[in-house]
Amino acid sequence: MNELLAARSLTTLPVVTLGGDAVAQIKDTVFDSAAGRITGFTLSGRGLLSGPLKQSLPWSGVHALGPYAVMVRDARALEDTSVVVARREAQQGRVLHATVLTDEGAEVGTVLDVIVESGTSGRVVGFRIAAGKALVQGSRRRRHRVYVPRGETLAVSGRALVIPADATRYVAEDLPAFVARVDAFRAGREGTAS
Repeated sequence: MNELLAARSLTTLPVVTLGGDAVAQIKDTVFDSAAGRITGFTLSGRGLLSGPLKQSLPWSGVHALGPYAVMVRDARALEDTSVVVARREAQQGRVLHATVLTDEGAEVGTVLDVIVESGTSGRVVGFRIAAGKALVQGSRRRRHRVYVPRGETLAVSGRALVIPADATRYVAEDLPAFVARVDAFRAGREGTAS
């Protein structure tokens, strides 16, 4: 598996051509919740006082996604924002602060971030959540922040994210440990599908 990145950490990353030119920076990540992958990025200009650009970056234009930059072949990869961000897709992809429910009806937390795989897949592999007592036992004063695999997300409405109940058995407290938990979750799901 490639390195995992939090979607919020992608904000302000430079968009750089293979020729080394910085053409924009990431403003926001757009993803298709049903497909479980990034569909593109909205962009802003480079620099503190730069505003949003009228162009965005569709995932098809991404050469590679890394922790320090989003690489594109050249500036022609950028397209009109309306092509990248369809109103319906943007509404369906809104998951931050949504309540996380299992398919068995348990409320397990609230979404803080979306975790994506670096490289060329654009795949959403999980979520960072503020865990509720049903997921992590402990002090009510200290909110536990944990990572939980996406699995085959059943629904995202902007208010609720529904995940498989068995995904809650593969919780990790930090991103490096989460890589192994995602692999274990996938292996467990493949083993039950046989």
